[in-house]
Amino acid sequence: MFFYSSCKDEKSQENGKSQIEQIDQLEDDDSFAGSSKRDDICQLLKEDDIRLVFDLSDAIEIKQEKDRDAICSYNWEASGEKFMKYTVMLNFASGGKRTKSQMDKAWEQQNKTVYSKRNMQSVSGVGDRASWSDLGGGQLRVAADGYIFYVSHSVMVMPGEDKPKDTQGMIDKTKILAKKIIERT
Repeated sequence: MFFYSSCKDEKSQENGKSQIEQIDQLEDDDSFAGSSKRDDICQLLKEDDIRLVFDLSDAIEIKQEKDRDAICSYNWEASGEKFMKYTVMLNFASGGKRTKSQMDKAWEQQNKTVYSKRNMQSVSGVGDRASWSDLGGGQLRVAADGYIFYVSHSVMVMPGEDKPKDTQGMIDKTKILAKKIIERT
């Protein structure tokens, strides 16, 4: 899950709590809602990984962004016949390492609340379990070694142009990245 806020949003109040306080409350919940605040988030997914998996030359500029120590993203543009902007993001569910029963409970809760209407499909060969959904353009959710993390991959095109529809290719690339993240966790 991804939460974005602006300064204006943080000042708004709902039930006497700011949006940041509400997110922090969600992050304390066993449901894994919200985002972790890992200091090492961009060390788990590196620019070299992106270049290798997406076969990007050094001539292509990749921009790395880090949001609230919660999300690490890489963005790049490719131009040819169509303008395309690619983004890959890494995010961990809130909380630290969890037990198997906590993981099972969180996974099932996410299936019901987040992924039930997101064309979720099981993915084998990575982590303890994984699933792909169309959330955010495409997201691989992985449970491994007591953590749940998300590798999202999206492609933006110029208005009126069709997005590439290589879902299996997106799954395969995010699986490779997820395996590298598991090795470093």
